[in-house]
Amino acid sequence: MRKLLFTILLLCAHVVLSAQTENVLLNRILRQVKLFPQEKTYVCTDADRYQAGQRIFLRVFLVNAITHQTDSISRYVYVELLDPERLIVKRVRLLRSDQGFVGYMDIPEGVVKGRYMLRSYTRNMLNVEGFESLKSIFVGGCGRLLPSKYAHTVDKSVQHGGRLLHVSRSGTDVHVTLSGSQDPAQRTYWLLVHCRSIPSYFGKIDGREGVVLHGDSLAQGGIYAFLLLDSSFRTVEEQLCFLYPEKEQCPVSVRWEEAHKTPDGLVPCSVTAEGLKEGETMNLSVRIERVGEQDDGAGSDIVAHLLFDQDLCGCPEEPASVLGKRNTLQAFLAGNSWGRYRMDEVIRGMCRRGKNEAEKSAVICGKVETLIGHRPIKDGVVNLISPDKGFYAATKTDEKGHFFFEGMDFPEGTQYVLNAFTKTGKSWVKLVLDEDVFPPYAGALPPFEWIADDTVRTDATLDVPEGGIRMEEVQVFSHRPSYASRSDPYAHTADFSFGLRDIEEIGATCLHELLRRVPGVTVEFGKCYVRGGVTVGGRRPAAVAIDGIFVNEDYDLDNVQMGDVARVDVFKSGSTVIWGAVGGMGVISITTKKGDFRASDVPLTNTKTFTTLGYQMPRKYTPSRRTPVWIPFLQGTSFRLLLPEALRRGCQVVVEGVTSEGRLVRCIGR
Repeated sequence: MRKLLFTILLLCAHVVLSAQTENVLLNRILRQVKLFPQEKTYVCTDADRYQAGQRIFLRVFLVNAITHQTDSISRYVYVELLDPERLIVKRVRLLRSDQGFVGYMDIPEGVVKGRYMLRSYTRNMLNVEGFESLKSIFVGGCGRLLPSKYAHTVDKSVQHGGRLLHVSRSGTDVHVTLSGSQDPAQRTYWLLVHCRSIPSYFGKIDGREGVVLHGDSLAQGGIYAFLLLDSSFRTVEEQLCFLYPEKEQCPVSVRWEEAHKTPDGLVPCSVTAEGLKEGETMNLSVRIERVGEQDDGAGSDIVAHLLFDQDLCGCPEEPASVLGKRNTLQAFLAGNSWGRYRMDEVIRGMCRRGKNEAEKSAVICGKVETLIGHRPIKDGVVNLISPDKGFYAATKTDEKGHFFFEGMDFPEGTQYVLNAFTKTGKSWVKLVLDEDVFPPYAGALPPFEWIADDTVRTDATLDVPEGGIRMEEVQVFSHRPSYASRSDPYAHTADFSFGLRDIEEIGATCLHELLRRVPGVTVEFGKCYVRGGVTVGGRRPAAVAIDGIFVNEDYDLDNVQMGDVARVDVFKSGSTVIWGAVGGMGVISITTKKGDFRASDVPLTNTKTFTTLGYQMPRKYTPSRRTPVWIPFLQGTSFRLLLPEALRRGCQVVVEGVTSEGRLVRCIGR
């Protein structure tokens, strides 16, 4: 944070304005930065294409959204695998360690061939809608992203009065002038120029002279916003330009040192950066991959992602080649307004705090209430036990019946047991657990095209063990989503169905987590709602049926253990007619393994057994044919790797990362 404040102070020295107004602007920007720190993520993977059943090794770079330095505030990063229909197939939670956020994700066997997405975020990033962090990967083939202009709804307030602002470049300078049907000399306008909320210019502008910004005075690179403001500092017009991206990059070179080849056939490969500043270090991920005829380098990379993709609302991912096409680039920027940093509101003093605090500790929380009337129980005793870890803790409820256990940092798969009592030790209470809420994904995806099929299994080791036999690989792909496991007349008409294998592969810890993966279904306060489920009496939750029998609306789904569930079917819209009038708002049908589940057999209790989404333990990388070397974490000023000489032929070295000063590193060497 100190580096960020220093950067803002330094750049504000270039702002042209009276001292009083400049101080007001600076104070408001600093206040907003403190109240609403923002972050970006980028997922670096060991490959860009995989096969069903293969493991994705990944490293997530978490940076400050303004300075691109890695001193961000969140302790956890979530990574999700989305299938071609935008359903969440897998979710992992990565804990910050000495090697950053490093982990893996297994692609389920038998998944459909297609383009999949890796979505990464922190809880803090959910405060800003429309700025998704996505990375495309391909399963079962080789694909290529295509440029596409997204349709955006631009605020009419930025366009009233016609187009007035004109931004052009002459060499390294930027010229800003006023034009249009109105006479700009009749009104007073202000011009604010900023890059990621750090202002480069703030002052009056008239139609006769305009403003000239010299390239050396614009210290940052990336998307610049040119805001034309009226006398009340309200936005009249906004234009975005992509300027000086080279200022945000740290040039890196990769060189094979053939002259220093070792006697056992290893060749040093050096990764160096000549332009490092004093005290500046690099934080990198390195992979050595085999190059095929289809590899054209048109995928997403860390430079395009952090400087471009994550700074445009509704533009989740585009090929890096877009940045080299000026006309296409301007088409992207023309339909966008920069709402991430809310500068038009900040300069008017409308600073606000994000709804979600940065996640610095894992928390287990909930509520204790009476069985009748659901009234909160004050000073109730709640015990937490983890049989796996031999952990025990106890706490009391507050006036609203809430309880909290902080610092619950345990690996994924850790089981917990909660029980609650009244102040006098009575067990006739209802224990309600607050579940983790994860956002669904409903955004648009960039188009892509298939370049070639990929039928070579890539997770085979490089060498055949002595006495082993190399066999041809046989690939079998499903041509329908894996959740479409229909086994009875009801399931045949369901909109979405999760079979036993799907439930096991997803690893959902409760029914609510599974249902949140269905588009159009939301879970609020333990009840499931289907989009559009509104009557004259107000919003109503979907009906829940267990083994074909409807349960009471207040029935707690946590009473059904995931280990007893064989299938879950979701009925929406017209498919609910088979359930009669009760299913008018949608139906959640749960089929148990025994098929004789009775709600009356599971009374409301003061005890819950559950498994939360714990952090993931890193695994050692297994070399593959496509990526024989994957090093997710390297930190220092230069690196020297000893590699087999065979990797020099038909391979390339891909280096990505950031420096301690926030400069981005992207290099491909052969």
